[in-house]
Amino acid sequence: MATGAVDNWLNLDTFGAIYPFVGSEGFLVIVGFIFWLGWHFIQLKRESAEFKHDIENISKQGGPGKVLDDESRREIEDTVGQ
Repeated sequence: MATGAVDNWLNLDTFGAIYPFVGSEGFLVIVGFIFWLGWHFIQLKRESAEFKHDIENISKQGGPGKVLDDESRREIEDTVGQ
């Protein structure tokens, strides 16, 4: 009874590749590369939008100096309050 394309394992030197999708490696590499590039472009776009939103929020709060001063004040209050 054969469970695959090989009936006799005695002549191993005559076999070629016996794994699935033989010959599609080049295509899969190209697909993987396109997926990888697409992921990076989407990630850059999302991060840029997030950074823009963060910058707008910081400017609404009075600028980076004010935000950092408020944050350090809260940190001190949390430490002293414990």
